[in-house]
Amino acid sequence: MSLANRTLRAGTGRADITPPVGIAHVNWGARIHDRAEGVDLPFHATVLLLDDGEAATAIVDLDILLIPTAESTRLRAIAAEAAGIAPERVRLSFSHTHAGAPWSETRGGAQAGLPGMELVPAWRQRVADAIVEATRAARAGLAPARLAAGHGPCEVTLNRRLRLPGGRVVVGRNAGGETDPTLTVLRLDGEDGNPIATVVGYGTHPIVLAHENRMLSPDWPGTARRTVEQLVGGTCVLLQGCAGDQMPREALTADCAAAARMGRRIGVDAARIALALETRPARPRFDRVVESGAPLGLFTDEPVDAVAPALAVVSRRIKLPVRDYGPVDALEAESARRAAAVAALDKSRATPAEIAATNAMAKRASMDAQWARVCAGAREVEVELHAIRIGDAALLGVPLEPFARIGQRVRAASPFAVTQLAGYTNGWEGYVPVAEAFAEGGYEAEWASPYAPEAAAALERAALDVLNELART
Repeated sequence: MSLANRTLRAGTGRADITPPVGIAHVNWGARIHDRAEGVDLPFHATVLLLDDGEAATAIVDLDILLIPTAESTRLRAIAAEAAGIAPERVRLSFSHTHAGAPWSETRGGAQAGLPGMELVPAWRQRVADAIVEATRAARAGLAPARLAAGHGPCEVTLNRRLRLPGGRVVVGRNAGGETDPTLTVLRLDGEDGNPIATVVGYGTHPIVLAHENRMLSPDWPGTARRTVEQLVGGTCVLLQGCAGDQMPREALTADCAAAARMGRRIGVDAARIALALETRPARPRFDRVVESGAPLGLFTDEPVDAVAPALAVVSRRIKLPVRDYGPVDALEAESARRAAAVAALDKSRATPAEIAATNAMAKRASMDAQWARVCAGAREVEVELHAIRIGDAALLGVPLEPFARIGQRVRAASPFAVTQLAGYTNGWEGYVPVAEAFAEGGYEAEWASPYAPEAAAALERAALDVLNELART
């Protein structure tokens, strides 16, 4: 079927995935509580389904921190069956809120048996059911759509790699560091001009709410979506970007109002860009003069013929170099020892500082053991690079947390007018810092990444190879 004979159709669906109050709330090592005590805003599974008669794809946007890659693959298959497409055509995207529930009740050993973990399996099943519900709604609502896309600025994000006077790099507001303030916005309207969906891509960690917060919250993404939907209409789909070294201007607090402020700022900027996009291009033609006190020059808009935007999906396995972590057994033994210390901690007698330190050390030891298992005997590991082309816009996703500069470089070299490289897609396989970050140290390079310094350049090359392939479709 030629592009001239294709019709792009779009549909959206949404279902609630809010975790129950009382569920484990343990995404911060420094916390001193175990259970969530309330709900700030609802959590959602939001689905955008696109189909042009030859190609189809589904984007599943989840208010979840992360889901391991194997589990993500299972959920993609579930969504694919509901959508009637192949699993590799489904993109699972995580908003990456740190104020939600853990996906696994046993991950890392240190979490096993903690209060609230008994509620995780039922909630996890609710997420799977909600994905099916939202996907079926999107499929039932498919309707002809028109597309426009663009970029614009949003000055909410800051660099989060703060160097202290003694040289230590910590997670904090680094006002002079590298940032990527770019918003990526795709607007899909129906043939009647009414909005169907707005896709918003932005990269900044949802860590407005941190270890002292006891509320379940989608953090700033929840308010950002709500703001776009109020100002533009239709359904907002959020794609977290290359946020590995980024955080909002207000962050690391227990103030839910701060998360709302950051979300409104991002949402307002995204809506401003979306409302300026023209999904029905027209050419102004001078028509006539009407005499009315002042002579009025009137124009008419003549529609410009446009073919349906090309829709294509590529899923590619790419190789990234990794580090040598040494003997796995020793690191696993240390992880088990730290997990046992968490289980044995008497919280009625321990100070908040002792509780936080015990949790933090267990989390770090668990990460070291995890990466040692991943890298054992290997010089490279494979991850999936997922790419969707919609006309002159390209949306790439990886199961990684890339630094902002990586996304900027890919966007600058892309053959497409509008490009976003996003992390938090189809699973999680660690951070990808830029090369110099490994010498600087800090959480992202020391504990949260199994990769070698050359991985950033390898990821950029692979992304551009896929973009050039998509441009030829």
